[in-house]
This record gives sequence, structure tokens and C-alpha cells, in this order.
Amino acid sequence: MFEKLCAARRIPFRRIPTSTLKSADYRLRLGGRTIVVEIKQLDPNADDQCLAKAWGTSNCPLASAPANRVQGLLKDGYKQIKNSAAGKAPAIIVVHNNAGDWNWIDAFTVSKAMFGSFGFVIGLDTNNVVRLLSHGYLGRRKVTANTFRSLSAVGVLTEGSITLYHNPFAINPMPSTIARRLAAAQYMHPDPHARGFVPWKPSRN
Repeated sequence: MFEKLCAARRIPFRRIPTSTLKSADYRLRLGGRTIVVEIKQLDPNADDQCLAKAWGTSNCPLASAPANRVQGLLKDGYKQIKNSAAGKAPAIIVVHNNAGDWNWIDAFTVSKAMFGSFGFVIGLDTNNVVRLLSHGYLGRRKVTANTFRSLSAVGVLTEGSITLYHNPFAINPMPSTIARRLAAAQYMHPDPHARGFVPWKPSRN
């Protein structure tokens, strides 16, 4: 599916030969730059196999955000892109959902997989009244100002389309001006670890 998308958009690509050293899947040429790409697929687990039997029936399950599973895919793919990028090239991990339509990989799912669970901190004031102290991405973070910085963006692959979510902490950012040849939509996050809810913003380029 990824190769078909690249071919349709006339993006030069080649497979990276496998070796004993973990490596990414592809190198692309975009805007005169080399881009490293690792493809990860969300495959059905035992729960998905059970849900598949109920999908489309009166017992149809609600859609869920498989953020923890996507986070696991990012963890698995990170060493591969880091080795292949070698600190010199932008690198993206592209995730494809093959585990059923009830697994909804959207901006919320990607945010939680990258930046952690969103939550609220409450406490008692001097009058023993419950107050909201702060809220934001509070735990289980993968992507921070000090970690996962070889990751330039996370891509979500569907049939004939990729949506990119850029890493604001990347050491080699993927310029949105060249990424738009690959991605149908791009999103930036100005400060994911600021207190309060800070949403993704569409690329202005």
C-alpha cells in the first residue's frame, strides 16, 4: 500500500536491505532530501478477533483509540529509524490499521501514543474545596524534549493517503513544504507539554 502511494505520487523510493543491524524499511527522496521510513502495522489480537464477530450486528462494539498499541509500535520502530537516519535525515514511522475499523487511529490516538495520557490534577484549597490545579499530558510519555528525537513525524496510512503528525522536538524535522508531496494532511503541535489542552494545528504551508 505504501509503495503504491509513493508510485502514484511519483516519489522515488527504495527498500533498505535487511542486515543484522535493525534498520528502517525505506528511503525516499523528497525535495532533494533523503527521508527514512519505517512501516508498522496494527494487526488483530485476540480481542479484535472476538470483536470482528460482533462488528455490523446489534452487538456492534464502539470504536476505541488503541493508543497503547500504537505507542508499542512506535517503541518497536524507533531503533530502526534511529539506526538508518544516523542523526542526519528526517525519519518517520508510518502506522497502518489492519486490526478492524473499531480501532480508530486519529489525532487523539496519536497524541496519546506520542505525548502520554491526558489528565487533570485536582487538590484541596485552604477551605477544603476541590480545585482544578492543572491539566495536560501527564503520564506514559514517549516523545519529549529529551526522548525519541530521531522521530520526525508519525504517519497514519490508509488506502491511498497518509496523514502526518510532526514531532516538535525532532533533531531533524521533516519540512512540511516537502512533506506535502507525500501527505494528504499534516499537523503540528506547538507545545504538547504545556499545561492545559493544546491541540494539533493544521500545517500553514
